[in-house]
Amino acid sequence: MNYAIILAGGSGSRFGSEIPKQFSKLNNREMLSISVDTFYNHPKIDQIVIVSHKDWLHHVVTNYSDCIVVEGGARRQDSSLKGVQATSRDTENVLIHDAARPFVSPRIISDCLESLKKYAGTAPIMDISNSLIQLDNGIPAYVDRSKIREVQTPQCFKRTLILRVLSEKLEATDEIGMVLRKFPEIKLQFVQGSDKNSKITTAIDLQLFRKP
Repeated sequence: MNYAIILAGGSGSRFGSEIPKQFSKLNNREMLSISVDTFYNHPKIDQIVIVSHKDWLHHVVTNYSDCIVVEGGARRQDSSLKGVQATSRDTENVLIHDAARPFVSPRIISDCLESLKKYAGTAPIMDISNSLIQLDNGIPAYVDRSKIREVQTPQCFKRTLILRVLSEKLEATDEIGMVLRKFPEIKLQFVQGSDKNSKITTAIDLQLFRKP
């Protein structure tokens, strides 16, 4: 079985609105609903788990009755763990996705599932377009942009692997990072991401994604 876990537990503090971004309207639709529909309509996704902020739990349960809904945790990894724990024990693959990336494509989902046939983990990645530096105590160092990639979601894993990793006290900004910290030699395969799969973080981002 393949489960999609959509992380919708953010409070929207960086978004600058009383309504968290995942519940804001985007082209007359609630942002969360867009990615939910994409996963729901994918022929190889068996079930969806939505991890919600506690203050919006009733809203999500009411409006997404076809999904499993659980309350999120204090950190991303806590929310991801709760999402994975809500999946069926016979689930083989879990795809962890940010609700703030509403335009994930069916192709990306299919490519990730195909990669999981041979690898324990995968995610869409993109080339970096901006130049980068590394700062260590204010001292800059050169970064070779050709070796750097931006990681998007869904970040996809065998359930047994990610359940083990999330159950430990690891710090990272995403699941791929936590997996690599626990198993630095693990072999992962990455798929081609998309500009349309960018993360909406601020109100300005939301305006850019709205149709004119």
